[in-house]
Formats: sequence, C-alpha cells, structure tokens
Amino acid sequence: MTFISIFTEPAILIIVSVFLCFIFITLKNYSRVHSNLKEISDTLKNIDKKEISYRFKQLDSYMTSNSYTSVIWEDFKKALIFPDKFYLSQNMKASSEPQTDIFLTIDAPYFFNEETLVSSKINHKFIQTMPTILTGLGPFFTFLKMAIAFREVSFADNVNVTSSLNGLITNIQIAALCSVFAVGFSLLFMLIEKIMYNRMCKHYYLLIQQEFVRIFDVVTSEKFLIDLVKEYKLQGNTTEKLLSALPENFAKAMTTTIGETTTPYLENILYSLNKLNELLGKNNGGDVVDKLF
Repeated sequence: MTFISIFTEPAILIIVSVFLCFIFITLKNYSRVHSNLKEISDTLKNIDKKEISYRFKQLDSYMTSNSYTSVIWEDFKKALIFPDKFYLSQNMKASSEPQTDIFLTIDAPYFFNEETLVSSKINHKFIQTMPTILTGLGPFFTFLKMAIAFREVSFADNVNVTSSLNGLITNIQIAALCSVFAVGFSLLFMLIEKIMYNRMCKHYYLLIQQEFVRIFDVVTSEKFLIDLVKEYKLQGNTTEKLLSALPENFAKAMTTTIGETTTPYLENILYSLNKLNELLGKNNGGDVVDKLF
C-alpha cells in the first residue's frame, strides 16, 4: 500500500476535502471580522481623549453608519453621561491628567466583547463543531470500510482465500487510517483555528476595548448620584442665600432708584416753581398761588 494509493481512497479523500473546506470557511469568516475590527480600531486610535467632546458627533456618525457596530453602539450610548458641568471628587479635581466631559457608567467590555464583536458576527457554533464532525468521520468510514471489506471476503473457493485475506487486511488498514486521518485533521484544524482566531479576531477586539477605556472615563452610577447630590446642595445653598438677600437687595434698589431718579426730578420741579413764582411776583405782584385760584 503506497502513499498515493492511500490518498486516492474515497473515504480519505472525503476527510481531506472536508478538512480543507472547513479551513476555507473559517478563514473567510475570520477575514471578514478581521477587516471590520481593524477599521474600527484604527478609527478609535485617531481620536484624542482631549478632543472626544468635540469629535463625539463624528464618532457617533461613523459607529451608527457602520452596520457592524450600529446595534452595539446604540446600547453603548445609553450608558454615556453628557453633563454640562460634572462635579468630581477632590482627588479627581487635583489630578493633572485632562478630564473629559463625557463619562461612561458601565465598563466598555460589557458592550464591546468577544460575543458582540466576533461570535455574533460569524457562525461560531458551527465552527466550534467542525473538529467534532472531522473526528466523527473517522469511526464512520472505519466501520463502513470494514463492513465492505468483510463483505468482499469469500471462503467458498480455496484458490481465492489467500487473495481475499490480503484484500481484507488492506481494507482494514485503510479503515484504521480513516480514523487516524480524521483525528489528526481534527487536531490540526483546532490548532490552525486557534492561531487564526488569536491573530485575526482576539487581538483586535481587545484593542477596541483598550481604546474605549482610554477615550472614556468610567464613573459608577453610585458616584454619579453622589455628585448630583453635591451639586443639588450647592445649588440649594446658593438659592437660599439669594432668597434671604432678596428683601434687602430690593430695599436697596428702591432707595437707590428713588435717590438717583425720583429726587432729582422733584428738585427740578420745585426749582422751576420757585423761578416761576419769582417771575410772576415781579410782574404782577402778590402771591402766585392766590392768583392761580
């Protein structure tokens, strides 16, 4: 039994063909995921953390228009906080690192992970069952080949007994090789698939997680509520001071208005009346008021 005769056996050819087909399907799926993940990773790398508040609309437009990430991005945006002024703790205020004004309440890997970026984009369950299918082909063709081999054995003619036994032994060897090839290709497929997955998928979805962690500061819901309470108290104290000072400020404003506006007008009127009184007194004599009535 030569090397060429082994690979020309239909059972072994089927196993080899299935193995190559599985490799092609896996490579095709991982290549598509790889191209999308690399594009997203490169886009995130070009965004500076200091500029996220100004470039968020650009990022939002890209992630929404990208069919690969549109659904995940919509869920991710719900976990973002866009406060006009966010009150941080004293330790965070004292930090020399620049702070963004967009905060994330849940860790980015919760949204951008292996399931959402890789497994859901390919037929992951089928790829995981490929080694099992290859392994199962081994016993199937082994027992099938043995059944055919025993069927071809004939002990009716003593002349053909030797050739029948030789054929049986050859077929049994081929049947055993079917299991060997099936298990061997199954192990080889798992090794190749794992290498392709790590280099083409895992590496890039981990990069995407790191980029989101770099761009967005994470603040827990509890801390955000505490900061909101602090802001509410500060605003309450400011409002209370304004209300308590309102009567005094109103009185001062009225006094100032009367003193600066009303009094000069009254003084001008009195001055004019006095001048008029003097003028009429000189011309006609007597009291001006008596003459008027």
